[in-house]
Order: sequence, then C-alpha cells, then structure tokens
Amino acid sequence: MIDLNTLPEPVFVEADYEKIINELIASWEAQTGARLQPAQLERLILDVIAYRENVLKLAINEAAKQNLLAFAKGEELDHLGALLGVKRLPSQPALTTLRFEFQEPLPVQILIPKGTQVRSSDGKVIFQTKEDVNAEIGSEYVDVLAECTEVGIIGNGYETSTINELVNPLPYVSKVYNITISTGGADVEDDDHFRSRIQLAPESFSNAGSKGAYIYFAKTAHQDIVDVAVESPEPGVVNVYPLLKGGVIPGDEIISLVEETLNADKVRPLTDKVQVLPPDPVSFDINVDLYIYKSYTTLANTIKTEAENRLNAYAEKLKNKLGMDIVPEQIIDLLQSIPGVYRSQINSPSECQVLPLNQVAVVNLITVNIVVAVDG
Repeated sequence: MIDLNTLPEPVFVEADYEKIINELIASWEAQTGARLQPAQLERLILDVIAYRENVLKLAINEAAKQNLLAFAKGEELDHLGALLGVKRLPSQPALTTLRFEFQEPLPVQILIPKGTQVRSSDGKVIFQTKEDVNAEIGSEYVDVLAECTEVGIIGNGYETSTINELVNPLPYVSKVYNITISTGGADVEDDDHFRSRIQLAPESFSNAGSKGAYIYFAKTAHQDIVDVAVESPEPGVVNVYPLLKGGVIPGDEIISLVEETLNADKVRPLTDKVQVLPPDPVSFDINVDLYIYKSYTTLANTIKTEAENRLNAYAEKLKNKLGMDIVPEQIIDLLQSIPGVYRSQINSPSECQVLPLNQVAVVNLITVNIVVAVDG
C-alpha cells in the first residue's frame, strides 16, 4: 500500500508573487511605452493586483488539494470517505467491567438492569451497565460491562476499585467496583486515522476475507486502534491483534468490541474462525554513550537533549507499530548525525531482535551519557 506521507505536494497553479508583478509591470510598460517607477501610483495599483492574484492562486491550490486523499482535511475528507462508504467514527465512551458483589450467595435470581449507574470515587464520572444481566441463585457476584455516561477521554484511566459508588441501591448488592482499568473513551476520529481507513476501504469490498479487509474492519471498531496485525496460523483460523495509540495493549472491553465488529455477518467469511488477541509487548531499555568533539564541549547538554529527543521520537514510533524490529544500528544512525557527536556506543539493546507481527517494542528507560570529549 502506498505511503501517503511520501507523496509530493502537488502544484495545480503556480503562485509566485514576484513573477506576477514582473509580468504586470512588463505589460504596462509595453503598452504605455514608458518606464514604471516604484513610487508611481500605477505601480502601487499593480502591487495590489499582483497580491490579490497570488492569494487567489494559493487558494485554488489549497482547494484542489482537498480533492486528494493525502491532503484533504475536515469536511472535505468526510466527502472523500463518503465516496467509498466510509464514515468518520464519532466520540465513544470509556468502557470498564463492574463487579456486583452480594451480601451472601443469592437465595433467588435477581436482575442487574441495563442502565444501572455507578459513580467514580472522585465524583467526576458515572458509568452505567450496557445490558440486562441475571445473577443466578447461589451467585456471590456478577460481572457486567459498563460505559461512561459522557463520551470522550474523560472516563479513561480509572484504576480498579475506583468506580465504586452505586447511585441507586439494588437488593442483595453489598458492594460494586470496577475490575478493569477504564479505557476506550475517545474523541471524534482524527483526520489521520480516518484517512488510513479510507485508503484501506477497497479491501473491505472483497468477499474472501483478505488481510486488508480484517485490518480495515478492526480499525473501524475504535478510533484508538492505531495498528492491526493479521495472521492465519492454520486454515480457517484468523488471529487479529489490535494495538491502541501510544502502545497501549487493549483490555477485554476493546477486544470484545473488535470481536463483535469482525464477527458481523457481512464482515467475516463463513468459513473463518476469527480470534481477537492482545499483542505481546517486548520491553527494553536504551542506554548509549556519546563521544563528542572537544570543540563542542560547551554544547554537551544541548547535544544530550537533542539525543534524548531523537530517541523519544524513535520510541514513540516503535510503540505505535506492530512487528517493528529492535535494531541497534538504527539507534546509532539517529545519534551519529547530531552535530558534535564523534561516536555513538550502544550499551543497550546489545543486539538486534526480530519481532513477529503480534509483538510491539516498548522502550522503558532512555539513558544518554556524555562520556568524553575527543580531538577526532
């Protein structure tokens, strides 16, 4: 698939103020037979005309680019998506699993109704159950999927047992709390994620369950899914590994959401058994020694900061893509091009590590040491 970021920016009409004003001056002088001076009123009028023409050409260029997938933004991108039946994903609420504990093994069957609300301990958000769940006789607890009553990221990140205040009492329920960290709350799908789904959309037209189709539909399940790996370990079995933004491993709630999306009648081929699994994180540290030129000694802190910035960007790239190998030579290449660096020595990672599609490289700690200044 074409990397849209590598496509050159097109120029539909040339916008060059100097060229425009020179052409206007040349035309005026040719028609009048006189030389136009910079302070003349006519020259000021021509300046205004040239400026307006240049602004118009810039606007034409920008409007024309909105017809191209690589450059379209906002509503224009929405219209490009509509051509392929792709709609921007709306804001979504955070999800968690609530556990309702009972005073004793239930003597009768009870219902935890859909919409039962539980408030967070800080009082900022409320989660409500998504479905009716029956607790059977003899049960000591029951687990129920719940979503935040407010869409967006506000409900994300609540640790276990911090959503624990039952808004309206229920018979036999003695305690309620979340057993998973709340996650999945998201704002409206951003242009970059939406653009990638539009590019993948033709894959979904296949009726044979292509790899690209599974990636497309998995990304459609939630806008925080930044990458998807698909493999078939045996005939008829398809393993799908979704990865969330920032290298976050999806929890049970997001896994279930993707499973529901991929197992829809119009998505999964009849003969495929689809399994949605969390990726496996591979953690490592980056520890480097930098040898710098003596003439750059006074800039040692600046060099160290630049090295840390480059390594942080490298770490961010790794954790947002599945199956990216850990290659020490890539780290050396990043650091060696910093002005003032004589040599880079990588202490960790010590060797190349090839990752399968279902793994993601995660950098835990970055350490940059300015070791010694050399003459070079």
